[in-house]
Amino acid sequence: MKNDVIDVYNDENECIAKNIPLKAFSPLYNPYIAKIIRFIKRTAFVSLEQLSQNYHQGRYGEMTALRKDEIQLGQYVRKWNIIKAAPEIAERMKEIISVNENFDGGSSNADVQMLPDGKMLVVTLPERRIDLAASSAPLFTITGVALAQAITEIFDVDIEEDADGCALIKTGIFGRFPQTREFGSNCPIFAFMRPPQMEEGIGTLFRSMMINHVVALSKYRTLDSVALASILEQAGQYEMGNSLGWFERYHLLGMVYQGFNANNLVLDLIKENAEGTVGDVVFGLVKRALKDGLLYLKSDKYPVVQPSGYRMYSTKDYPLWNAYSVAGALAAVCVNIGASRAAQGVSAALSLFSDLLSFASGGLPDPDAGRLMGTALGFSFYTHSIYGGAGPGAFTMDHVITRHTSGFMTPCVAAAMCLDAGTQIFAPKMTSGNYLKLRKVIPLFSEPHRKAAEAALSIKDKV
Repeated sequence: MKNDVIDVYNDENECIAKNIPLKAFSPLYNPYIAKIIRFIKRTAFVSLEQLSQNYHQGRYGEMTALRKDEIQLGQYVRKWNIIKAAPEIAERMKEIISVNENFDGGSSNADVQMLPDGKMLVVTLPERRIDLAASSAPLFTITGVALAQAITEIFDVDIEEDADGCALIKTGIFGRFPQTREFGSNCPIFAFMRPPQMEEGIGTLFRSMMINHVVALSKYRTLDSVALASILEQAGQYEMGNSLGWFERYHLLGMVYQGFNANNLVLDLIKENAEGTVGDVVFGLVKRALKDGLLYLKSDKYPVVQPSGYRMYSTKDYPLWNAYSVAGALAAVCVNIGASRAAQGVSAALSLFSDLLSFASGGLPDPDAGRLMGTALGFSFYTHSIYGGAGPGAFTMDHVITRHTSGFMTPCVAAAMCLDAGTQIFAPKMTSGNYLKLRKVIPLFSEPHRKAAEAALSIKDKV
């Protein structure tokens, strides 16, 4: 891995970071990627609008995500003016959550910001509370309990005068939990990660964000969405031990070639095949790999060269070939969805690209050793057939369907959603309204492609 050096290009064909060691993009070393990971671990959000609706309409413990009207208890309505009290709630929560500066393990005081519309709070927990936690639970527990205490104090809810009101404070925030595993569809607290009890296997919380949320945070910019999805996916791969020892180079190469347009491979393939098809991208990728010396023929005789002229190529660097192939998959998606402007075809583009590449390369493993094609086929079923209940962008990265690659499929889906021209019912504007608001007040997620490259450049002599 010490000899792996790349150039990073942006979406305007400009080289923005030259001669970067591969390890400079590792979540362990890249300052920007580490900053994103820490921010995700420390940050929760409170929808005061949702909380207000819960109390004003008697909606407690709902579980249905679509209609949200299964429970309306008029006898338990409380007319607390949550929105009007937002500044006071934010101030009190900050006081409750902050820790003593003399025992600062990082950032001593909590940060509770109110969005300009006054309907949402951004809660950043002190690093010390996160350092002393075993999971992501504080995002929900600390935030929720501080919110409950603030409401109790501000609206003077007394257990002797309003015992039901005291109980409803908790229920309006956490729903039926712990009678139910999840908090419920109308829980006003959310974060970039799932609550820990909802984790889909170990080490997957960084992958628990909806793909549409990634698109919303990235302002619909294709390579930025791809970069952010790659960062989250590979953060998960590092946590679960997949990107360790023997396999670290495999993951990092795939990440930089697909997620950060290393050596301009993705953009070159898109430009060369702008008026072509998925198959054209396949052949273009094989030609590029031959030109770069990545693929070669062991001999010019049978069985390497078949009587028909069919050639069975070899490679001495499978991790690099995989990086080329997942970058090619992204390019194929951009060409195909860019032409149709309809994201629904992303699963077909990915599965067919993988199948065609296996044949065009003479039987070499297709992207991610077959995982990309297998996952894309399942994804096609779940977005089209009997279970056609959600569009591609409505899936989380850790969904039982999307989770089975090494982090190389969902960046392609994010790209497809960026290129979609409004054909999707489950578009980011529908599913990710809160994240469209948050991107305006959280500059960290702006231009992740450029920022990660610049961060890698800043440490190139240290790794």
